[in-house]
Order: sequence, then C-alpha cells, then structure tokens
Amino acid sequence: MKLIIAIIQPEELPAVKEELLKRNIYKFTITNARGQGKEIPVQEVYRGISHEITLLKKVRLEVAVNDEFVDAVVGNSSSGLAEAPTFKVGTINIGDRQKGRLKAKSVIDCNPTKESIKKAIGTLYSKEFQMILPAVENPYERSNATEKIIKV
Repeated sequence: MKLIIAIIQPEELPAVKEELLKRNIYKFTITNARGQGKEIPVQEVYRGISHEITLLKKVRLEVAVNDEFVDAVVGNSSSGLAEAPTFKVGTINIGDRQKGRLKAKSVIDCNPTKESIKKAIGTLYSKEFQMILPAVENPYERSNATEKIIKV
C-alpha cells in the first residue's frame, strides 16, 4: 500500500477532487495546512499593524492506494529520482528543484504548469515510455553512483 500525500493550492482542490472521483477514488483525507513554496510573502494589515505572511494557506491531500494502482510518482521529491526507478515506476518531476541530479530514464521532467503536467502524463502513459520501464536502471544503485554525482 502507498500513502500519497500532495500539498496543493486551495484553489486547485475542486479540480483535483473531481479527477479523483472520476477515477472512482472516494477515500481520501483533506486537511488545511500552511506552507511556503516559491510564493512571494504577502503583506496583510491586522488592527492597523502590517504583517508579512510567509506561511500561506495550502491544502494537504492524502490518498492510500494498493500498490497495483500506483502508476507513477508525481511531484518534486527526491524519492521519485532515487527510489521509484527501482520499482520500474515512472516519475513526473515537476519544476526545477531536482535540477542537476542524476535521473533514470523513467523520469519525465516538466514545468509547474497545467499544460506541461498534462503533456508529461501523456508521455507517462505512452506505449513507448511504458516499454522502457522494465529495463530502467536506478543510477543510485550502481557502485559508481558517488563518482557520477560528483561529475554533475
């Protein structure tokens, strides 16, 4: 079983929930959260005093699924680069947080935009991409991984 945790913007929740329900995924938990990404801090005035808000409102979404339902790791976490290739699962790496790191052929890089993510999902499910997954090698399992990391 895998626990999928996603931190999303509150305004993205209706679309994400709709997509989960379309796929007959009904069991999930949503909680309010605060966090900071690349957003610019917000200035708010409370009782006449200006405050800089750096921890902005987010939504934490948790979904538990059986292993056979996991098609990919999606996000910008290092586990998509270091662990997912071992399980012959594709990774959609969103954004540039992992820029410069070793990546298996199972990693699809994309920008943090709706269009780019949709394109990456299309690539993930393409016949050509699915055919390479069984032969993917995890670059972090090789004996010379340290030397390769230093070269990057």
